[in-house]
Amino acid sequence: MATLDELFDAAGARLRTAAGTPSSDRSASARDLDLFLSALTEPLDLRDGLGTEDVPRSPVTNDLVYHLRRASDALRSAQRLLPSPGGGPAEGNLPEASAAVHAVRDVIESHRGPDRVPLSAYAYALTTGPAHHYLTRRCAELAWGATQVASALARDSLDPSAAAAFGDVHRFLSEASVFGREGTRDADAAIGALSLTLPVAPVQARSTDRTRDVPANLAEDCDRLSRAAFETLHHRSDHRMSGSDLQQLARWTAIQRLLAGRVLLRAAEELPDEAAAALRDSAGALRGSAQAWQKSATAWHRIVDIADPRSHPKLPPPSYEIVRRGEVVRLPQVVPHPATVIAHTAAVRVGQLLYGPEWRPETATRPEPRAGSEVLADARGTGALASALYRLPAAGWQLALAAPQAVSLARGGLVTDVFEQQAPGRENHRFRPVNPYQLEALSHPYKAVLPAEQASAASLLEVAGQAGVSVPRALLDAAAHRTLAAGQGWGQARKAVRSGQSGFQAQQPQVRARQRPRSL
Repeated sequence: MATLDELFDAAGARLRTAAGTPSSDRSASARDLDLFLSALTEPLDLRDGLGTEDVPRSPVTNDLVYHLRRASDALRSAQRLLPSPGGGPAEGNLPEASAAVHAVRDVIESHRGPDRVPLSAYAYALTTGPAHHYLTRRCAELAWGATQVASALARDSLDPSAAAAFGDVHRFLSEASVFGREGTRDADAAIGALSLTLPVAPVQARSTDRTRDVPANLAEDCDRLSRAAFETLHHRSDHRMSGSDLQQLARWTAIQRLLAGRVLLRAAEELPDEAAAALRDSAGALRGSAQAWQKSATAWHRIVDIADPRSHPKLPPPSYEIVRRGEVVRLPQVVPHPATVIAHTAAVRVGQLLYGPEWRPETATRPEPRAGSEVLADARGTGALASALYRLPAAGWQLALAAPQAVSLARGGLVTDVFEQQAPGRENHRFRPVNPYQLEALSHPYKAVLPAEQASAASLLEVAGQAGVSVPRALLDAAAHRTLAAGQGWGQARKAVRSGQSGFQAQQPQVRARQRPRSL
């Protein structure tokens, strides 16, 4: 998926190509440039904030919009002095630049719902002043590219009046570019790593997938898991995670970490000693994350969610009397939460990178791993491999933060056959509701997952840094982690974004179990 930086860069490249290509139809080029300037103001329309709040524009942004509109007015004056556009083949550079700018707006809007309620933790980062100045600065850079297009049109124009109008367009766009870049030195460059938020809907891995596409597909899976964590924390989904979902999610996440560690160990075989040692250290950190996730799955061993009993202890066969009376009850078939399916898919993708596209977790025998050189070639180098695998613990941290909230929401249907003392009148009941101590035991293991995932993420970022690959997404994730850690409504979350420090050293909110009255 394209990021904001990539979309702005694509628009800038198209503008440079348009400026260097003589126009065969100046009227059509002037019309396309006018449409581009209209599109350029869209990312700067910040009046639609989150919820019922409006986000005021800064004076720098207002000045940029003012100069862009003056340039549009001068451009329309030039169009009136030119003949109507001809019917020849249209030039595609300016329309493609406009499409890239429209896509910037689409990326921003994807993080807010129709009611302007945030759909991801990254929506809060877009409401800060430095984030606004990032958009203003990048639009000012594109205004400079549009200046070159206007200069080329003025140079090729045969009508003196039209040439003078194009000269005004050049002057207004130059002022917009200079003022816009000068007043936005505090722009938050991390916003440039933002990409389109995806719905929490699994996209299955197939045996026909190319292994070189695994990093991109894995990044999309992690985006979906991040949104699932946000929806769980803020009750934005009607499909809640059940106890079976949480148990299976933890198991598949643990498998992801183990497979990712083996990928690093395989790649380390092709590297010098120092670089190989860094990869082995990261593999060890991922192994620690896998163990923490596995402990959280083990905590569910004797717990059953009666609303979704897919995961349950082995049950004895029904007795003859029960069968004779027709009292045999089949367990309900429940559709798993999409996050559980996505976690399974992510494990398959990492396994495809290690073993090939045909691999599946259900395979009875473990195939021979691919050569480390092939893994590095598909990942495009050591730094890119570490950057791709970094997305796993970054999303896992958010899931671990949301898991206690999911446990609390599912507590009404949790039963167990492990109990300290029998409640009066229930001596013959094998499964009974969990008590507050058992509920706390389900939430407690996730506290150990948080630092384990942080250690894995930090180790992979260090490997990427040693390879000379920057990971701008890490700064964006840090802001999202601070927002999720605040987790108590929009106002507090936005304060966390504005006042938080770099890094995501956040503590998990405490989830207190509500005392269940004893049954009589």
